[in-house]
Amino acid sequence: MSFFDNARQSRFVRHQEKQENMSRLAGFFLDRLSVQESATLEQRTVTLIARSPASPVARSMLSVAREAKALSVRFQVAFCHLEPTDLVADWSELRDDVVGTAPLAELRWARLAGLTDAHEQMVLGLALSWHGDSMRRDPETRDAFETFETFNTEAARRASAAFKGLWCRATPLSPSHLPVRSKVAELLPHDVLAQPAPGGLEGSNGATVNTRH
Repeated sequence: MSFFDNARQSRFVRHQEKQENMSRLAGFFLDRLSVQESATLEQRTVTLIARSPASPVARSMLSVAREAKALSVRFQVAFCHLEPTDLVADWSELRDDVVGTAPLAELRWARLAGLTDAHEQMVLGLALSWHGDSMRRDPETRDAFETFETFNTEAARRASAAFKGLWCRATPLSPSHLPVRSKVAELLPHDVLAQPAPGGLEGSNGATVNTRH
């Protein structure tokens, strides 16, 4: 798959190929960013709505996080589900890293009514964007049509607007809500670790956000 055409590419992608495709798109974004002088915050921002931290798109961005940090990239990431907890812990470590005066990653729980009908999406900078399958389906196990928009500022703008609508309704993840890695935690059964913290997160009542385009 080529991401270097000034075109909208919508194609059927097998689930085994999803993370590789997303990694190539992420690499393309970082390569372009590395040759830009005085990139603005908007040019350095990646926004992501994913079903969970196990989604291939989330895994691919996590894999390039250190390279992204060197380029002062900022992530805003909203997950519909917070399992598996070990991958949430990986993202929480990024949240504790700082680029300039701000965290490398801002994390929120998009526990909103009707969100599973929406689609996973990502915007990289001002001109690259991606839409995946509905969040009711597991992208790790299902083939699906995915859309890549390259050099399309209007598509990125529309996706960013949808993201902002969801982001302001999602719940910020505080340190008390994130899993703590320790020898004691490693001894706990997975079903115990997966339980929400006392006084845990509550989604917005009745709020609905549509990320379809």
